[in-house]
Amino acid sequence: MNQSPLPITVLSGFAGARKNTLVDALLANTQGVRIGVVRYGPASGADRETVALPNGCMLLTLSEDSMQALESAITWLAGQQQFDALVVESSGITDPMTIAENLAFGDDDDATLAGRAHLDTFVTVIDAASFLHNYASADSLAERGLHAHDGADGKTVVETLVEQIEFCDVIVIDKTGLAAADELDTIARVLHGLNPRALQVSSQSGNVPIEEIVNTGRFDFDATASAPGWLTILNGEAQSDDEANTHGVGHFVYRARRPFHPERLWNLLHQEWPDVLRAKGFFWLATRSEVGGSLSQAGGTCRHGPAGVWWAAQDRSEWPTDDPELEAEIVAEWYGDPDDNSIGDRRQELVLIGLTLDTALWQDKFDACLLNDDEWALGPDAWARFADPFPAWDVEEHDHDHDHDHGPDCDCDDHRH
Repeated sequence: MNQSPLPITVLSGFAGARKNTLVDALLANTQGVRIGVVRYGPASGADRETVALPNGCMLLTLSEDSMQALESAITWLAGQQQFDALVVESSGITDPMTIAENLAFGDDDDATLAGRAHLDTFVTVIDAASFLHNYASADSLAERGLHAHDGADGKTVVETLVEQIEFCDVIVIDKTGLAAADELDTIARVLHGLNPRALQVSSQSGNVPIEEIVNTGRFDFDATASAPGWLTILNGEAQSDDEANTHGVGHFVYRARRPFHPERLWNLLHQEWPDVLRAKGFFWLATRSEVGGSLSQAGGTCRHGPAGVWWAAQDRSEWPTDDPELEAEIVAEWYGDPDDNSIGDRRQELVLIGLTLDTALWQDKFDACLLNDDEWALGPDAWARFADPFPAWDVEEHDHDHDHDHGPDCDCDDHRH
C-alpha cells in the first residue's frame, strides 16, 4: 500500500470547461493508477457519497462546498491507504489560490493533513470553443446565473478566468475540435501571456496523459503564485524578446516619478483598450499623495481602487524596524534623498500585456496623463484642487502590498470596456 503523503491535483476551470469529463477519464484510467476524487454535487441527500470502481479508483461526492468539508474528505480518502493520488474537482467559479491557501499544509507539522497528503499540481481546464468570447465579455457572474459562495457575484467572468489561469501549473485546452486552427493559436498565445510558466496540453473529451496532471511535482506555492505574466515582468523575470516574439506576446512596463492628473487618467481608463490582454500595477494621483491606487484590467473589465498608504506619507516611527527584507525594498523603491519625502516611494508602475502591443503609443498615452511642467511647478497644495472624478478611497489600515481585494463590499470604481 502507498502510505507516503498522497499528491493532490486540484482541477479548476470555468463553468462548461468539461472538468468532469477529465475527471471521468482519470477515474477510468487503465494504467493502474488508483485515484481518489473529490467532487461537489448532489450526494443523494447525504453529506457525502462514495462510489468505488473496479480499477481501484473512487469518487467521493460532497454536497457541501466548503473548505472544512473538503479537508475532511481528503483526510478520509488518505486514511484509506489504498490510493496513489487524489484529485479535487473545484466548482466552476472557485479561485484556486483560495484552495491553495487553505490546503498548503505540507510543511506544517501541526496541520490536520500533514504527513497524509500534499498539494502537487494545480490544473486549469479551458474551453477552446468559448474562451475568446468569455475573455472579451463584460458579463458578471450573476448575469450568467452563477453565484459566488463569498457573495462576490459582482466579479466578472473574465476576472474568474484570469484567477484560474494565473494560478496554475498546467493548462488543459479542451474542446479543441470545436475551434479553428487560428483560434487555437490565439488561445495558446493569450494563455502564455497570462501565465508563461504553465504547461499547455491540448485535449479532446478529457483525453490527457495522466502523467501530465497527476503526481507531476510541479506545484510550489511561491512559484505558482508568482507565475502570472504581469508579475514576472514586474519582477524582471520576463521571457527574452526572442521567446516573446515566438509566442507573439508583447509587454510594456510604464514607470514614472510624477503623479497623474486624475481627470486625464480617468479619461484614459474609460477608453477602449482593444490591444491589451492584461494590465496590472499601481499609480500615483496628484490629488491623493497619501494613498496609492491599484489598477487591474483583464479583457473587458477594468477595476481601480486604493492600494495602500505610501511609505513617504507616513512618519518614520511607523516604518518597519524588524523586517530587513521590507526595509531593503523601501530603500530600493525610494527616489531622491533619504530624508526627502516629496516623492519617496510614490510612483507609476503599470504592466501591460498584449498580442500586438504598440509600446510607443502606450508610453505616449500614459505620459500625457502626467502633470506637465507648469502643473508640477504649482506644488501639492495646488494639485489637491485639481478635478478628480475618481470615487473616494477608504483605507482603514495601512496596507503596503500595493494590491487590493475587490470583495463584495468594495466601494472602488470599476468599468467595462
